[in-house]
Amino acid sequence: MRIRVVAEVKPTEDHRKVLAAVSKIFPELKVDLREREGVIEVFGESDQLSVLGYMKENLRRRKVRAAAERIMWSRAGSNYIKLALSKHAAYVGTVSLLEEDEFPEIGCIDVFVETDDPERLIKWLTAR
Repeated sequence: MRIRVVAEVKPTEDHRKVLAAVSKIFPELKVDLREREGVIEVFGESDQLSVLGYMKENLRRRKVRAAAERIMWSRAGSNYIKLALSKHAAYVGTVSLLEEDEFPEIGCIDVFVETDDPERLIKWLTAR
């Protein structure tokens, strides 16, 4: 399994707030700032499932697992899941999965999970 988290820092944003937002949702993930093609990003990468633990617990606590499961299935492939999270919600510690057609102006937190078994991962994240 490989988990990558990327959030572009828009010119109007404070990079510390974007770092804080990502860190609240992924507290076990080591994140850094990087510049790629003139764009500043918050970036983190891991092969540990535990990185998704806060996300799993947040979905359970807020009782939105059914909706989250539907969104995850719509964004899953044969060996990956690509999710988009709201930066605003993340800043206050809430996991808010964005639908495929939602494009906030400030961007989002992109989560790419490469896995041999997307179904198993989705079931784990949304277990009732």
